[in-house]
Amino acid sequence: MTAELDQRVAPLGNPTGQKFTPVDPARPSGAKMKGFPLLHLLDLMDQRGPQVAAAWRATLPEALRAGTERRALTSVSWVPVEFYFHGVTFLAQQQGGGPRGAISVGHHTASQDIGAFFRFVLAMTSPATVLGLSGRFWKSYFDRSSLHVLSSTPTSVVVEVRDWPLSDEHSLYEMAGSLVAWMEASRARDVRMPRLELTKPGNLLIEANWS
Repeated sequence: MTAELDQRVAPLGNPTGQKFTPVDPARPSGAKMKGFPLLHLLDLMDQRGPQVAAAWRATLPEALRAGTERRALTSVSWVPVEFYFHGVTFLAQQQGGGPRGAISVGHHTASQDIGAFFRFVLAMTSPATVLGLSGRFWKSYFDRSSLHVLSSTPTSVVVEVRDWPLSDEHSLYEMAGSLVAWMEASRARDVRMPRLELTKPGNLLIEANWS
């Protein structure tokens, strides 16, 4: 994770004292997500080294490993959310950044989702509009949870992720990095998240501002 990106995202607040539990693919929540983030994650693993993906799969229960192979995935297939976020955790731990290491992983995979056409369109919109559109299309990414814009100004926005199925820190930081990448594709500059707070189990409040 670059120090510059790390400095722009606040530490995760947890005023209710929720207990965090690691992502465990052997105990699935039942929630699904589309396959393309996992494909982008595998690309990132390959960039880190030819054996990284194999090392990650070796940490999974043997019965689940085949489901994370490229030949088993398509961009539009639904896969357990644990597959992707367990891989995110593996990479974050490998680079020694703790749970906050997931910020850069989420930023990278989201950046890969934003093709040239989307960048052209998003470059003419505000971050609040981008997040509003993301909320509308959230169900195209996840079959559970939702993203809502609570308020916005010309230079700030407050959003909330509701009913998130996982109870780990890595997935929350990954979302922060992902949303920074989407806002950066808009006309905003110097996107920052001064507040990242788990207000209750499954609900993440995010405040962002920009210039």
